[in-house]
Amino acid sequence: MKASFVVVIAALSAAGCMVPASRYEEARSAILVEQEAHRRTQDRLGQISRELDGLHASLAEREKKIAKLEGDLSEAQLSADVAGTERRFATEIVEQLRGELLRTGDHLRDMSGERSKLAQALDAAEARAKKLAACEAAAADNAAIVRDLSVALHAPIHAGEVELTVVDGRAVLRVASSELAGEVIQETGRKVILAIAKVTQSHPDTRVSIRETGEGGSAEASAKRLRAVSDALIQAGLGAAKVELSPAAAAGKGPATLELGVWDAGE
Repeated sequence: MKASFVVVIAALSAAGCMVPASRYEEARSAILVEQEAHRRTQDRLGQISRELDGLHASLAEREKKIAKLEGDLSEAQLSADVAGTERRFATEIVEQLRGELLRTGDHLRDMSGERSKLAQALDAAEARAKKLAACEAAAADNAAIVRDLSVALHAPIHAGEVELTVVDGRAVLRVASSELAGEVIQETGRKVILAIAKVTQSHPDTRVSIRETGEGGSAEASAKRLRAVSDALIQAGLGAAKVELSPAAAAGKGPATLELGVWDAGE
């Protein structure tokens, strides 16, 4: 730009220095304006480059969270498969015991004590088979709940507004308290409420527990926020008996966060 200025000045000088002073000032002002515009353009390009770097880093972090969620879903499905295998094994044992009991029944009429032991073993095996069947059904239902929540909340989970994880085979949603427990439920909070209500309709035995972690202020204020979330869930269609409020935890670090556990009670 300085070279352009010199060329203009040289041209004016070559013209015999007959250019009026006003024309000279206009040319000089135009060049200065062009220099300032060029500088601002360079600054803006630098700012855009930094913003793009930040966006790339944020997207990479969110992809890691989604990969972890997929791993948790696989783990929940594996638990359901293991429970199914154990149930089939227990059922085979029951059938074997029944066959043994029928074959030896005639010979054990006078051995009531031994027969009683076999009957007790059979009852115990049947009870274990029923328990394993219930565990299998609960594991499968909880895996389905995790799957349905991840589908219903895909956008806010991908955006990092909601965290979905699996704790002891149960789905746990984490969202900022301000989204759900403020004076007005925010957009992300409404999505969470609607997603839980939808899952509850698909899984009638679903239960929801609510607790708050982080720096949430006094225990009284935290309890008030939990009741507000409970009321919102009940208004969305959940029965009051399906919502459990956990006692306020000791104040922790970080912003106040609501944890909503969603699981199948298997009743």
